[in-house]
Amino acid sequence: MNRRRALPRWLSAVVTGAVAVTVGAHPLHAQSSAVVLSLPASARAAGGGDAAPFATDASALFYGAQHLPLGRAAAVSAGTWIGDAQLATLAYAMPWRGSVIAAGIQSLDYGSADEIIPDPLTGGKRGTATGGRVGGSELAATLGHKQQLGRLRFGIAVTYVRQQVADLSASALTMSVAQGITMRGWDVDFSIEHGGAPRGNPARRTLSLPVTVRGGIATPAYSLGGSTWRGVVELRRTDREGSTSVMGVEGAFKTGAGWELQVRGAGLAYSDEMARAPWSAGGSAVRGEWSLDYAYQGYGALGAVHRMGVTWRSRDQRNPSR
Repeated sequence: MNRRRALPRWLSAVVTGAVAVTVGAHPLHAQSSAVVLSLPASARAAGGGDAAPFATDASALFYGAQHLPLGRAAAVSAGTWIGDAQLATLAYAMPWRGSVIAAGIQSLDYGSADEIIPDPLTGGKRGTATGGRVGGSELAATLGHKQQLGRLRFGIAVTYVRQQVADLSASALTMSVAQGITMRGWDVDFSIEHGGAPRGNPARRTLSLPVTVRGGIATPAYSLGGSTWRGVVELRRTDREGSTSVMGVEGAFKTGAGWELQVRGAGLAYSDEMARAPWSAGGSAVRGEWSLDYAYQGYGALGAVHRMGVTWRSRDQRNPSR
């Protein structure tokens, strides 16, 4: 007898809800499937509305690579997502022949549940537990390169993403390109992220990638009392998600004990109805080469997303655009 695995209702609901929250209120069959590529890849950027100019550590790899620091750097972050899913990222960057190369991983684990064999007599609404477990997850591996020529920055990144839900899987190879220029302390950025064609896709026509186009401006750092502040404005558009406008700010305060405390916040406006809250907030505690980062974003009735991260950045070289 041919046995067919059924995706448990709660796991199916989590995956469906995750996609719906990530990409808006359009029909599910037209949604982007590589959800992990749509989520904030940096705890620092997440606190500032996921605007790319806030990701100036190794996690800049996931935003087109153009903001990678010129010295060695590493970043790791993790946290829960909606439905108790687990999201984590890891990135490392290092100088190479006058440029910067980087590698990183993004992981999204939806969890697992008991495997059920559906009963055709009930139309698949009921079934028998097999004693096994099924789950869902996504994994993306990225390689990136940054080249800086005076005031100009160029970035390129290639990502392999794989999605696994029960015994179904799909994969794709994507590419991101970015460029920017610094003029009198002002940074102007533009990027196209996660372009490419899916392959090995059992659903074929239903799998799509969250191609994102970003444009942003970051101000110079202005001194105010014993603190420094800079602002960021970004407009991005993601396929099947619509447009998001971000207006963010970042402030830094130095203490007499050798710590630097940073705060971030952003207001967001969406062109389509979204479950995400119209604001996000976060902060960092920096000492020497190390930083402990935190970000918060609300998802209405679905709860809140908390993200923690640790970043390390060598002081051997400084990015001249900052």
